[in-house]
Amino acid sequence: MQQVDPKGSSLQTHNLNRERMRLERTLAHEGLDFSAAYMAVNDLHALICTHPEIIRSETISALQGILEKPIHSAQTQSFFLYQAAANALVSVMVGAVEMPLAHKSISVLKTVAGNGWGNQHRATTEALGSLPLNIRGPRINGESVDRRPHVSWNNLLKKIPVSIRSKPEMVGRSLVAADDRSNRMLVIKLARTNDSLQHLNTEALWMEHLQLKAYPLPVRFDIPVPLKVDGSFVFRLSGLPVPLRRSGRLNIDSGCYGIGFIAGKDYFRYPNDHQKQRRLSSEEFKEVLLRNAWLLGKLTSLGIVHSAPIPLFHNRTQRHRRADNGIYEWPRGGRLDRWLNSCRYPNFGMSGLRDFEHFLSFPVTCRNLYPYIGTHLLSLIMVSGSYFRNKEADRYGLGPDGLPVDARELFDESFFEELIRGIFFRYYKGFSGKAFHGEMPVDFNELACRMIDEMGVDHHMEEILRVAEQREMTDLSFRNFLADNGYSENGIEDLKRGARDITVHTGPHLGGFNQRISLPELIRFLAIAAALCVAGRYEEESALIPGVLPVC
Repeated sequence: MQQVDPKGSSLQTHNLNRERMRLERTLAHEGLDFSAAYMAVNDLHALICTHPEIIRSETISALQGILEKPIHSAQTQSFFLYQAAANALVSVMVGAVEMPLAHKSISVLKTVAGNGWGNQHRATTEALGSLPLNIRGPRINGESVDRRPHVSWNNLLKKIPVSIRSKPEMVGRSLVAADDRSNRMLVIKLARTNDSLQHLNTEALWMEHLQLKAYPLPVRFDIPVPLKVDGSFVFRLSGLPVPLRRSGRLNIDSGCYGIGFIAGKDYFRYPNDHQKQRRLSSEEFKEVLLRNAWLLGKLTSLGIVHSAPIPLFHNRTQRHRRADNGIYEWPRGGRLDRWLNSCRYPNFGMSGLRDFEHFLSFPVTCRNLYPYIGTHLLSLIMVSGSYFRNKEADRYGLGPDGLPVDARELFDESFFEELIRGIFFRYYKGFSGKAFHGEMPVDFNELACRMIDEMGVDHHMEEILRVAEQREMTDLSFRNFLADNGYSENGIEDLKRGARDITVHTGPHLGGFNQRISLPELIRFLAIAAALCVAGRYEEESALIPGVLPVC
């Protein structure tokens, strides 16, 4: 049996502590240059990962000093220094053998995230957002959609548990028929041209899972009941009593593919409806919005992530030739494309969340939940802003004088601030499982005012239709695009597809074409809010999960 030499062990500990103290003194030196600071932070981080037992309060203070000192902030590569220091504090937190050290580490990160700017702020919020969480979503497995049974409309009506006598109508891409005797309706969600039928099948599988699992959700969430035809969710439907239109969104014949489900009659009732007769009161809107904020947070805490509460793009026209499909990545802070258009039909409403084809089971390709949480909060806030603009939905763009439309008077500043506060606090509670305590390091009134200034005035309307996008269009789609965006017939006749870049007014956007977002305050808020949500959940879990290993 191997004997442990207590003197040797003691000597090793002594040497490790000497090295730790040397690195701490190095980082505290006022004249330390950037390269030396970066190397010392990485050496200290490596020591923390391999020997967490030697961490002391002074270790945290040394890293805090690096994050808070402005001496290196002007360096081109300063983010990587701050990132290394913030990640070292995360490793202190998850590897500390004494809880006071973990508490001090997370407190430092929260303080810098709230007070810091630029790269310090980005590094600390992303570090908090990377904290390891014990969240694993369900496995949703379905059969291949290669087998697509055929059913006629009349035969389908015989198989469903509702009485349909009224003529169906199209709502977006869905064929909808109401049950005259109950508060329910039949929805046939149709596949678009080149659509993946697997996405529709996945949506039905999520409906089935949520119905059977019966998660503890103490708020209203009406989950549709999916239909099966000969054991398959995806089927081919024929013999419809109404003709189906052909358009850019749908290109289907009387024989078409889709899924069916039974939903409540207000499944298509949107919280920010632009139709005046369907507009919710302020109290109704607040209830629907905050209930869905809680639902998004709660389902995310269960590992069920809605990837698109509203469709958000940096540039949707270029999405077919961009590696990122033009989808908006809020941490990058770029222009937000056609924000009002994105809010027109949100994937949440009176009945709760919808469009389950966008559900993902965590973990997914992203290594943490931080960006998804920010996207959820951004979507909810955008819909809040659109609620005010939709009081006069046709009033947007450029006026007869060529100046941006100014609709700021449509906003209720105090109510908007109340909504933004409520979104964060309700989402936080749903995700972390507890109410937020402490002071939120955000001036909500200032944020609401800045958002009204940018979302209430249509400063950014222009988009450049590049030659590359034009060449991917047909002549008809090219003409339709220009006609939909303000060009007259004569103006269109003067343009040749693919000859040159063309300026079109597709906004309002938040930011100029190929520029930064015009609301950097919103991006800063999202970073802080998403980081605090992750940190709050981690704090709840950390006492319950022993021996969590540091992330190094």
